[in-house]
Order: sequence, then structure tokens, then C-alpha cells
Amino acid sequence: MEQIQIPEGMRDLILDQCRKKRWLQSKIESIFDSYGYQEVMSPTIEFYSTYSNAYQNIIEEDKYKFFDQNGRILTLRSDMTVPIARVCATKFKDIKPPYRFRYTSNVFKVRQKFRGKQSEVTDCGIECIGLKNSDLEVLLCAIDVMESLQCSYTLEIGNVNFFKKASSYFNLSSQKLSDLINSKSMVELKEFLIESKVDKKAYDFFMKLPFLSGDASILDEAYDLSFNDEIREVILYLKELNHMLEKMGVHHHITYDLGKVPHYKYYTGIIFEGYVAGVGTSVLNGGRYDHLLEKFTDEYPACGFSVKLDYLLDVIQLESQTKMVIYYPASKQIEAYMKARELRNEYSCVECKEYDQDEIIIKEEIR
Repeated sequence: MEQIQIPEGMRDLILDQCRKKRWLQSKIESIFDSYGYQEVMSPTIEFYSTYSNAYQNIIEEDKYKFFDQNGRILTLRSDMTVPIARVCATKFKDIKPPYRFRYTSNVFKVRQKFRGKQSEVTDCGIECIGLKNSDLEVLLCAIDVMESLQCSYTLEIGNVNFFKKASSYFNLSSQKLSDLINSKSMVELKEFLIESKVDKKAYDFFMKLPFLSGDASILDEAYDLSFNDEIREVILYLKELNHMLEKMGVHHHITYDLGKVPHYKYYTGIIFEGYVAGVGTSVLNGGRYDHLLEKFTDEYPACGFSVKLDYLLDVIQLESQTKMVIYYPASKQIEAYMKARELRNEYSCVECKEYDQDEIIIKEEIR
């Protein structure tokens, strides 16, 4: 049976699924092109050290690992942000930024069976590197992508510094704390804070943090909860960003979540995720990462996002396509094929089918 099965987390795409995926890719890439982003491609296989150098908290179990002929550890790429950082250090070291890159590439992560996610997905995304004030541009591009899907959607924005600066102020840097807040595990969060013997100010702040989500009015509540100027600055920036989005009339599907704490530690500012109705996980995610590039080359500000094309296939509806079908008897195969070559100048799809009648028949059918 193993000869006709595929590994867990993998998926075959057939027929209409492939058409949907190509349509999505073309639609999204045309948006990226309209913003001036140019395509880059990287190899599927990277040195494991490339990722371990980039991540502070790399999880080995999430990576597909194997060895080259010299015994060096290799890995299937698990995202495109790190390979693009490497590309900047090699192919663009003598070219002045900013760089606007786009990509469409398969990425690989080992997924536990019960999580219900795929181990191989196609990422279609952008990276804006070397431009300090790129948050608005990247968010506008993300909004245009979500709009193009023609689905009910929400783009949820947070800022890692709201949590980072608070945990630093209270001298709480535990990974467990961020995981509990991100997952909104309130019982365990309460137990953790009590065991950590934090004071009342810290306790009140972190217990309220997971609930700081909603429309733009939640930013006022977050500002009132802020207890020093550093944290207030984070909220003031989000308020300014929201004002710009409102001014441009693209704020209607925007929400905010101050309790959003990403798994990757390289994020340094805004983070955001896109959700569409009918999909139980985010289909778009991204954020600002101003210190990742310095691990490979000079320090450049950067912001980007990617769309998981595979997660959208079940909710995208495309119009039916038609084709011309030429039914022909075996004795008239050449005549039918010549007619098909002629019709392909006019129609996108012309299919020939042998049948047991005497004459050639040409019909339009649903593809």
C-alpha cells in the first residue's frame, strides 16, 4: 500500500484544484507586480545552519532534515523570508536598497497529524527590504490581495512590541508566557502569573492582554492599560496607522489584536494575519522584521507577508469553462485533427474524441 500512498501532511491536487491554484497565483502575482515587486527564486534545499543562524528558537522537529555527500545537514526550506535574507547578502550586496521582492515557492514544515495543516504548501508573498516606513505599503498590498479573493475576509493587526516591552519592564521573558497569551489559555495564564509572583500591575496587564482584540476602538482601551511611555508609543503608532487606512478608505475589514504574539522571534513591530470565511486558519500572515537581515548582511528594515494558496482552494469559486469537442470516426482522424488545429486559433481548448458514428460532429461543452 505504501507504493500508492503519500506521506502524512502531503496532498495531491487534481483538475479543478490545479486551475484554482493557478488562477490564485496569477491574480496575486499581478497585484505584486503592480506595486513594483520583482520575482526571485531560491532552491528548495538550504543548509540547516542558514535557518539556525536566523532563528533564536528554532524547533528542529518542524524541519525536514537530511545530509549531503559531505555530511553537512540540509533542510527543505520552511519559509521564504530567510532564503531571501540570504539572497540579499550574496546577490545584492553591491546594490543599494530598497529591494522589493516577490516569490511563489513551496515551503515545508513537519506538521503533527492532529493539527490538520499541510506539511507542504505554496507561499505567494512579498518582502520590502531597506525601506523604513514600509508598513503602510505592505498593508495596502495585503488588503488588495484579500479583496481580490472575492471572499468575506478580516485582516487582523497587532504589534509584538506591546507584549515585548511590557514583559521586559516586568522582567518576564518566558516563552511559556507568550504561548499562553497567544493561545488565550486563561486558566493556565493565571496559574503562571501567580507562580511567577508578579505584582498586581503585571497581573492585571497580562490577564487583560488576551482580550484586547476587536475594531479600532480597542486601541483606546489598550492605551488606557498602557503604564509607561514606551508602551503608549506602540498604541499611538497603531492609531496613526489606522488613521491612514481610514483616510484611504480601506479600513472596513481591519481588526486589531494586541494579544497576538508570533511564534517567530524575529518580528520587531507590526504583525498581521488574514482570515477568510470557511477556512479555519489564517491564509495570509506577515509583519516587520528589522533585525533578521543583520544575521546575513547589513542591518536593513524589512516588512513582508505571504499567502498560503493551498488553504484557499476549497473556498474559491471559479466560473465554468467551455471547450470545443470534435467527435470523429476513426476513418476521419486526420480531417478531425486538421479541424482542431484550425479551431485552436479561435478557442482556448479544442479536444478530439473518437466515436462510433460516420460523420464529424463539433460541440461546445463544459470543461
